[in-house]
Amino acid sequence: MKIEILGTGCYNCIKLETLIHEVLVELKKGDVDIVRIDDEAYIRKHMPLDELPGLLINGILASVRELPDRETLKGWLQNANAD
Repeated sequence: MKIEILGTGCYNCIKLETLIHEVLVELKKGDVDIVRIDDEAYIRKHMPLDELPGLLINGILASVRELPDRETLKGWLQNANAD
């Protein structure tokens, strides 16, 4: 599984990354590649820059602007792992 956090390192981007790490520990998933991407051209391919943070799971845009709650994120990660 590959997770990409689209953002410039703002508070919400960091909070999203922390939440992802916490949920992965709960799910006992250690084989996940997590990357924070701040390249504006790459981000614009997936979403507007004023909608940060963004979350890509296995190349699919899962979240824009809002931080998902823990249970929602857990469901997304479980479903992505099942694919």
